[in-house]
Amino acid sequence: MRVAGLICLALMTAACTAAPTQTEPLLLTKVGTSPAVHGGFMAPRGTDPHPAVILLHGSAGWKPQYLELADWLRDSGFVVLVLDYYAATGGAATGSPEKLRKWESWRQAVRDGAAWLQSLPNVEGDAIGLVGFSRGGFLAVSVGASTPGVRAVVEFYGGGGGGSLALEEEVLGLPPLLILHGEEDRSVPVSFAFRLEEAVKASGGTVEMQIYPGAGHSFNAPWLPTYSRDSSEDGYARTLAFLKARLDE
Repeated sequence: MRVAGLICLALMTAACTAAPTQTEPLLLTKVGTSPAVHGGFMAPRGTDPHPAVILLHGSAGWKPQYLELADWLRDSGFVVLVLDYYAATGGAATGSPEKLRKWESWRQAVRDGAAWLQSLPNVEGDAIGLVGFSRGGFLAVSVGASTPGVRAVVEFYGGGGGGSLALEEEVLGLPPLLILHGEEDRSVPVSFAFRLEEAVKASGGTVEMQIYPGAGHSFNAPWLPTYSRDSSEDGYARTLAFLKARLDE
């Protein structure tokens, strides 16, 4: 791993990386094709197949900052889809009832994104990882077991049981999971992480977890007051090692 590159990613400063030229999600599939896939896309040069990663944004929606993470993962040997799953429902949800109504459409958007990646010649179709942040973490956990080709799930400060399924049902057959959570998270309490870890272990699944003392929600977002440089760097290092171990097998 390039340590300097990891530090630049954690800081996300203009001095380290150029600002993303893409500022809004794009339609990645052909016009008129159904299902449509929206977001950002990056791939290593050449035609050789690579494992793929789908990045799932939080409740605030798709942001160009996710492209900086995608750029780093691309340089680390992954094809990356920064999926705008809100495109499937025309926007976010403003409350729990609306979120539940839209949840299945968001889950299907992830499956559609994975299927689109599998159709590309430069993607190893059975080597896909999901990396979700907050709401995207809940979504990754909820869809990981039912999406063909997914072999690894990373969730930052999310949890399980975010939709209509019980947590114990969601984790049945879940691929290996990495949980990264701040101990002082006031948006999604750290108890969600421990409940998820316990449920995965009870189901016979594989799970790794890192709890960051003193860290809050969105600890790897430099534009927010909860940002923690040390936790961010460690979280990204663990993410890369986990994805390499599970998808490069």
